[in-house]
Amino acid sequence: MKIGTKILLMFLSILALTIGAGAIYTATFLHYSTGEIAKTFRSIGNREDEGIIEATEPLTILLMGVDTDQATRGLDWEGGRSDSMILVTVNPLTKKTTMMSLTRDIMVEIANKNGRSSDKIEKLNHSYAYGQAAMSIATIEKMMDITINRYVEINMDGLVELVDAIGGIKVNNTLGFPITIDEYEPAYTAVVPPGEQLVNGDQALVYARMRYDDPEGDIGRQKRQREVIQSLVTKLLQLDGFTQYKKILKAVSKHMRTDFVISNSTIPSLLGYKDALNQVESYQLGGEGHTIDELSYQIPTAAHVLEMQNVLKESLGLPKVSKIKTNIKVLEYLFGQSSPIEVINAYTNDIEVEANGEIYEPETAPTYDIDYSQTETSQSRDSESSQVATSSSSAEDGQ
Repeated sequence: MKIGTKILLMFLSILALTIGAGAIYTATFLHYSTGEIAKTFRSIGNREDEGIIEATEPLTILLMGVDTDQATRGLDWEGGRSDSMILVTVNPLTKKTTMMSLTRDIMVEIANKNGRSSDKIEKLNHSYAYGQAAMSIATIEKMMDITINRYVEINMDGLVELVDAIGGIKVNNTLGFPITIDEYEPAYTAVVPPGEQLVNGDQALVYARMRYDDPEGDIGRQKRQREVIQSLVTKLLQLDGFTQYKKILKAVSKHMRTDFVISNSTIPSLLGYKDALNQVESYQLGGEGHTIDELSYQIPTAAHVLEMQNVLKESLGLPKVSKIKTNIKVLEYLFGQSSPIEVINAYTNDIEVEANGEIYEPETAPTYDIDYSQTETSQSRDSESSQVATSSSSAEDGQ
């Protein structure tokens, strides 16, 4: 069972919610909100600073939607995979927020918690199965050549409760047909009709989760996930009722984990990020669909990885680069194609692709491997999960 769906709220719920509300309500609200949010705190043990964040510098957050829903799988946090991953940079200086979806099937060399190579070249979302948030963060930092300051993860039960707590959100189904997933996941029977809709929690989950019937597959699904996130932010920033906030915070505290410290002392400093949430730019790191060793992967070109790394660097006020340092196995490396861009292994600093002035032109635009996705069964997904789980301890311990 997949979950690419729940990523949304997290940081929004923390920032747009406790932050926005902190400016409206006084000690009574702060006492309640910080008590509820405190339940979500989970240190990953290898961050230099988990204290107060001052809104004087850009902030990078990793948002993860994890397939740990109790209703249909009975899983705890350690049993799931992060099927949805979005990097968010919030810059209080430029008053801009950048969201970048990371396709879960990108082939990467997974990092251990200590940032060294695990010697495992697999799908990006396997990093969570091996070592939860710590290994996902370490892996993605190597992918994109940036530092991640905080993480937020949420399971899909949290999405349903959060959307219902705020009275629904607006989405625009542009596919021209009703969105459903009950054919593949019978437990979810909600329907989202075509056009602009005000949807409840069950509908929002289906809307953010469907990919098999989308012509763009996982790419289209990630676009809808970002739409849901932005709609949540808009709605959260408009709330002004204490009772409604209590419902939201209760939902968040049960279904979210983060290393944000939310307290009376940290909320005032976080308020400086609020204006940046009003201007959001969206991007996506994807690739060409390839089946390798009977598994479907997304393989990006060196040029695409360079473009996305520079988008993030620019959003953080960092200088752009002309060569990439990454743990992604780019198309030119895997298939011996030419590239004008030098590719450096993020762990060894070895050159994996030399710049030769020529550029590889894909035959088609990057797309999800629809044919593979359509035939992927729950049995094959469960088999893949068990293979990951079997070797998770060795990958986590590392070198």
